[in-house]
Amino acid sequence: MRRLRAASEGEGVTLSQAAVLSRLDRHGPATTVALARAERVRPQSMGATVGALEEEGLVQRSPHPTDRRQAIMSLTDKGRRQLTEVRRTREGWIAQALGERLDEREQAVVIEALDLLARLAEDEA
Repeated sequence: MRRLRAASEGEGVTLSQAAVLSRLDRHGPATTVALARAERVRPQSMGATVGALEEEGLVQRSPHPTDRRQAIMSLTDKGRRQLTEVRRTREGWIAQALGERLDEREQAVVIEALDLLARLAEDEA
């Protein structure tokens, strides 16, 4: 996790900011409350995260269609490009680490485990 965090921060976003960008990319626009619930943080913490992303132009705020007290956050084109860079950096580090440190059998085990972990993560969501 430390190395993944460093990779994200090397691309100009924190791990929590990268998680929000990724969630908006995968699941579409959401309120700050929905993002907080999904990421299991307090709405106030998510508000700070979203505010920082908005300041950088990575997300944009739109009025909620039925509740004027809330806003809908969505990914901007700049945010999508930033997320692509974060993913590319992370994936590059992971691929390099797997290739350098694991033999073919071990790599196959990791790939199989990733499929299982993805399924568990989807069940959790």
